[in-house]
Amino acid sequence: MMPRVNSMNILLVGLLATVLWLGLGAGVRAEKLPSLGERSGSPIITSQARQLGDEFMREARRQLVFVRDPVLLAYVQALGSRVSASVADDGDFFRFHLVRNGEVNAFAVPGGHVVLYTTLILETESEGQLASVVAHEVAHLVQRHPTRSLARSHGRELSASAGMLVAVLLGGQAGAATMAATSAMAVGDRLRYSRAFEQEADTVGLDLLASAGYDPHSAVDFLHRLERGSRVQGLSPPEYLLTHPLSTRRVAEVRSRIERYATVTDGHGSDFAHARARIRALFEPNPEAAADYFASPAGGDVLVKRAARYGLALVKSRLGAHDEALRILQQLVSDYPDDLHYPLALAESHVAAGALRSALSPLRSARARWPDEPILYGAEANVLIKIGEASLAKSMIRAALRLDNDSVVLYRLLARAEGQLGNMAPSFQALAEASYLEGEPTRALAELSRAEKHAGHSTYLAASISARMAVLRELIDRRATH
Repeated sequence: MMPRVNSMNILLVGLLATVLWLGLGAGVRAEKLPSLGERSGSPIITSQARQLGDEFMREARRQLVFVRDPVLLAYVQALGSRVSASVADDGDFFRFHLVRNGEVNAFAVPGGHVVLYTTLILETESEGQLASVVAHEVAHLVQRHPTRSLARSHGRELSASAGMLVAVLLGGQAGAATMAATSAMAVGDRLRYSRAFEQEADTVGLDLLASAGYDPHSAVDFLHRLERGSRVQGLSPPEYLLTHPLSTRRVAEVRSRIERYATVTDGHGSDFAHARARIRALFEPNPEAAADYFASPAGGDVLVKRAARYGLALVKSRLGAHDEALRILQQLVSDYPDDLHYPLALAESHVAAGALRSALSPLRSARARWPDEPILYGAEANVLIKIGEASLAKSMIRAALRLDNDSVVLYRLLARAEGQLGNMAPSFQALAEASYLEGEPTRALAELSRAEKHAGHSTYLAASISARMAVLRELIDRRATH
């Protein structure tokens, strides 16, 4: 089990995130959802919220360890897109992130960002339970709770939230003092409305969960699991229960609403089971303990056993037992040819063993079978970059971006390929797009400034950089002036 992390910096980040979704709304598309309370339609507030959201994400990346594993990111984004599909014209309007952390927690940030902790995924027993958490966080954003709270307090919440952000930036005792001074004024109002917001998020979240095809009972099941676990073990409540207070009345109300929905059976799901195994295999501080865990999987379910073999192979590769890892994965590929996880992991194991060109074979076989999976193109491009075939890698990445043009992973790979080819302007352009997708338009503009200096005599390249810079400047200025 991954250890709990309790540093002051992480605590402050979590507190700020909670304040942001309770005090400033994201202003994402909410027209398709019922309004259970008054709603502020102020575009000014929305713009300020997005600016604070961007600032928070930038600071969060300094203080939290964001996971960049392509397989895990693809899973989290796919799950989030499925849950949010009924409230966004484009499922990618929301961005879903994964943080490596020993706390059981999740939070939403203005601008459409939802952050999940790795231990949260480990503590869920089904994909439906995980989806219920995602749905609740998306509901907070969609219903624009902070905007409504800010409207009631006539702008007082905005200064308080800005003060919280300063507290995070300062850190330590100075940060804590700033946080205390700035939050006292608004905390009373915020508490008065938080229960109503939680009730509304519960209602809307259940709708999102059901619309995505998950069992709404999963929401109560997971909260009960957290509560029981902390009570039986005599531990303090999980961070998620601290930021999302659970009461007997709230649970009863959720149970009552659930009766309106048809019963749905949530299976574990291959992606969910393998995501949990991958998190444990890659991030467990003691890999030997992880190997022991996978060697004796709990339960006799076939999928659980498959995921355990997958996790064991990843751990063996991590421990340097490459031959054993390759043997396990080759057998999994043979036994389960319809599961994409195994050729990807087989290629990874070849790379870990130093057999780079051997990694290309399972990836190309998989790509022939799944020609529309951008993660396969990205994985192959990564290997090609490592063996010095950046030009071919670049072509692979461009093909993948036609399938998924919102992938941070792909744009970072493109930056590496262009850099290896000596094309510095396009390299910085790609980094700019990655930064923009991460919610950091200011950093994106800085990367484009670097690109502009390397544009040379290419009129087309200079024009494309200039046009993108103009768009970003307008975006940044609009947020700053509102």
